[in-house]
Amino acid sequence: MWLQFILVALLQVAMLLVPGYLALRALGLPRMWSLCCGALVGLALVAGFAQALTLAGLPATPVPVLALAAGAPAVALALVRRRGAAEVELPRIWPVAAVASLALGAALGCNLYVERLGSPDALFQAYDVTQHLGVIRSMADSARLTSLGVSPYLGAADAAVAPVSLAGFYPAAWHSLCALSVMATGASVVVAINASMLVLPCLALPLAFSALLAALFPGSRRAQGCGALVCLAFAAFPWNLLAFGPVWPNVAGFSLMPAAMALFVCALGDAPSPSGRARLFGAVVVGAAGLALCHPNTIFTCVLLLSPYVVHRILDACAARGVAPARRALAGAGFALVVVAFWVVCFHLPFLQSTVTHVWQPFARAWQQVVNTLTLSYTYGFNVEIAAQGVLAALVAAGAVSALFSPGRRWLVASYALACGVLFASATLTGELKQLVAGFWYTDPMRLAANCAIAGVPLAALGLSWAYGMARRLVDAYNAPLGRAGHPRLVAGVTGAAFLLANFMPSFNLPGQHYRPDKQEKAEYAQVAEPRDWPRNLHTAFGDYRELAREVYSYDQPLDGAERSFAGRVAELVGDDELIVNNPMDGSFLTYGTDGLRLYYRNFIGFETETDESRTLRLHLSEYATSPEVRAAVEAVDARYVLQMNGDESEASFINMRGNYDAAMVEGITSITPETEGFELVAREGDLALYRIER
Repeated sequence: MWLQFILVALLQVAMLLVPGYLALRALGLPRMWSLCCGALVGLALVAGFAQALTLAGLPATPVPVLALAAGAPAVALALVRRRGAAEVELPRIWPVAAVASLALGAALGCNLYVERLGSPDALFQAYDVTQHLGVIRSMADSARLTSLGVSPYLGAADAAVAPVSLAGFYPAAWHSLCALSVMATGASVVVAINASMLVLPCLALPLAFSALLAALFPGSRRAQGCGALVCLAFAAFPWNLLAFGPVWPNVAGFSLMPAAMALFVCALGDAPSPSGRARLFGAVVVGAAGLALCHPNTIFTCVLLLSPYVVHRILDACAARGVAPARRALAGAGFALVVVAFWVVCFHLPFLQSTVTHVWQPFARAWQQVVNTLTLSYTYGFNVEIAAQGVLAALVAAGAVSALFSPGRRWLVASYALACGVLFASATLTGELKQLVAGFWYTDPMRLAANCAIAGVPLAALGLSWAYGMARRLVDAYNAPLGRAGHPRLVAGVTGAAFLLANFMPSFNLPGQHYRPDKQEKAEYAQVAEPRDWPRNLHTAFGDYRELAREVYSYDQPLDGAERSFAGRVAELVGDDELIVNNPMDGSFLTYGTDGLRLYYRNFIGFETETDESRTLRLHLSEYATSPEVRAAVEAVDARYVLQMNGDESEASFINMRGNYDAAMVEGITSITPETEGFELVAREGDLALYRIER
């Protein structure tokens, strides 16, 4: 199965980079820029053409979608080359830095993510997984890749018998990528999801940061090289967000966002010609569409982090034209007011109300949150405890000081301060102000911490660059009197290696600090047979993360081993087109996404909109042999089987984590036994059972 995982990952890389690279080359971007920003535009093209095919009533299968997504820009590129259009002038991306960031991303992705999975089809147990599994499976089954009317019942036959109304607008660019992967390779939905979380945050994100750092620090190989080492160094993003919950579309959007920011910075810069500026803004628009179709809050993150840059450019433009300082300040303040007005208007838009009104309770006092921010432990007190990142925090502080003394870079400090300020509001406040400031991210501290990490990368790059400069000066000061060479490459290698070791080291035990005979902790250690497995007494950020990731990706959490095995057996016994009535409260709804079972209930919410047939089956299916009403409901939905899995007695069932199992809601399904008239027992393992409805 790991071979299939690799195949899916490679396919996703191709689906993202090939269309995006060709499109950006057609717009005149240099090769390295087209490569580093290709995934952003590629996802937008794939999702856009898939949506177009769906709206046209045509199947959005891999061949036509990818042929259009890659073919259209290829034709455009050929026409542009025939005309001999000039390339857009952009800062040079240092290839060594881009390759180094990509290699480091692959290594960290394998160590911090893939190894934690345990199995390529390990599934994260949390609420949102239901929506994502069902939508991707439904897209793959129906070949309808759409963000309009998104539902786990996209196929015509499924839509006709859907028990509840779950359809609506839902940004589904990332879902489309995963669905195409499933259709093209035959891999499970879970494998496609897990592969995408290697490709996007571990490969696409470092490339996107390579472009952003080149845009921010043009001509500085040192800053770009240091950025390659720090772009994945924050535990807050992408790592903690991967271990917090199945917020995969948001992770995808955040991973591509630095590329959009890079294109915007260059489009608003001094270098491009009018034609080049127009082409860059065209790329920004396409990329923004891709981001919005991953998750709309990525657009608000861009507004938050780039507004200081726009103000900076306004002030510079005014100064170049000799505008008086007071009028410059007025122009900058005017743009800030426009942003605030845009923010307030969006806050009151009806389609965003379910997002901006979502409340996470405050988790820290004001001073504690200041400490959290200074130590990069942004969410301490909210989720599981992750150790402070002392070395990286020092580099961010040094980078902030460096930026403050560089007039063209001061806005980077303002961006970071804004991101931290929004998180501060979420961490410490309640009420309307908190929702207005942080509501576009559901007031979710983990997503807001990701904003801080993304804004902190350029500062950390400047800080590491400063540390390398200090190391160079110290070595030169020591070697000069002795007549020795400075060996700058060796110093760079040692500095980089020291940072990586200090930042990513696992937790460990400090000898002599385990337990004492008079301490109660002795019993805890006595229960562990091997000293190498003793609980760690010295924690590191990535040591804590490794333990957290291993726990949340435990294979047996969503469904226990017996349930997973039984689901596979049911898949072999039941035809793909035969509808299975299931208990939506026992976790069986997951098997639609994991095993492709054509289930009647694919979620455990939405019953306020359920059909009459659904209510009848849910409450009275066991009366099938004696009730004409029940038989009519069975005939109406063409149900053929009944599946029973563990209910409230299951040790690992997904639903138990929610604590809302209600057997009375599904009495008509759970009360069926081998003795119930009208049902034939097909398979049974303990309390797990599959019945055929006798018709």
